[in-house]
Amino acid sequence: MIDGGGGPALLRRINESTVLARLHRAGPLRLGDLSDRTELSRQTIAQVVASLVDDGLVEYVEDDQSGRRSPGRPARLVRLRPDAAHVVGIDIGPHRTLAVVADLTGRIVAEDRGDSSRLHSSDEMLAHVRTQVNETLARGGVDPGTVRAVGVGTPGIVEAEHGVVVRAPDMPGWTSIDLADRLRPAVGCPVMVENDVNLAVLAERWRGDGPDAGIVVAVQWGSRVGAGILVGDRLLRGAHGAAGEVGFLPAAQGPPIGAATLGPFERRVGTTAIAELANDDATPDDPASATLTAARAGDPTALRVIDTVAARFVEGLAPLVLILDPDLVVIGGGVVRAGPPLLEAIERHLHGRTLVRPTLALSTLGDHAVAFGAARLALDEVERRLFTVR
Repeated sequence: MIDGGGGPALLRRINESTVLARLHRAGPLRLGDLSDRTELSRQTIAQVVASLVDDGLVEYVEDDQSGRRSPGRPARLVRLRPDAAHVVGIDIGPHRTLAVVADLTGRIVAEDRGDSSRLHSSDEMLAHVRTQVNETLARGGVDPGTVRAVGVGTPGIVEAEHGVVVRAPDMPGWTSIDLADRLRPAVGCPVMVENDVNLAVLAERWRGDGPDAGIVVAVQWGSRVGAGILVGDRLLRGAHGAAGEVGFLPAAQGPPIGAATLGPFERRVGTTAIAELANDDATPDDPASATLTAARAGDPTALRVIDTVAARFVEGLAPLVLILDPDLVVIGGGVVRAGPPLLEAIERHLHGRTLVRPTLALSTLGDHAVAFGAARLALDEVERRLFTVR
């Protein structure tokens, strides 16, 4: 690394970023190890670490405090302070909201759920979200001043670069809202906005079944159906932010897109369709809940309904697999309550419909997927700013 040449302020920033990045990747290190791994002199390392300690970003610990054991007197190690920075991940939906707070290591330190089903305007929703963020931070004992970035997941088509929701038919007053701009003053840090299903696929890569998969497709399947697509570490958003809107795949008959709230495909396979097939009106606010639970328990009638819907679902899944050739398809959302019988039915109906078979899995993240993905998006931003020089 650079010990001399260039402006002092730039050199200091470069060296600080180098040390922070190394500690982030390698964990606690002795000063000598930091010098060896960064190719900075011992004197420079001592100066840089002292500055970072003053800034509250790193701290000294004894060897045994870091979890390492060595004979003799414990050595002093330098480590990144997990609580030096925090991020917030928010899942905003028409029926509920979920906020999580994560520290610099990605550990979730607090979460809070909210009911948004009775909110009738964007102003009401934004006020609800602002309050929820404050309550979540308080619950985790987190100083709001340590929050370095906020990630937000929302239904609809999102112009991610500027944080604008282009279209969101399920959310009153949400279409064309500059969500990042409306939330930024309340949190005092960068706000990234992304389509909720895109964030779900980020979460599957981070905390789910997809850490080693090259191409991952995450399908969120509830009353609505959408897919998030990750190619390597890059989200496939499409030219207009509308990639993965499989719920609007065409049907043989029915109203054109835009004439109804639900898309043609999700009208055939969503939880409302499942409830109608099963004559399941036990929980109108949570369609098909009883049928999905019964299918998991092996009820023959419920299993027949699941088999019918799985066959319909494959009509949309097979083209997606043929076009993308993914390593992994993860299915999340409310339908996963049906459990293994649903996955078995999908695999059976997919047989013979594709040239190759991706790995299929049911998400293990439950309803945390979008909020976790939002936290990951925010962490990526914080890491970029802390560990690289702009």
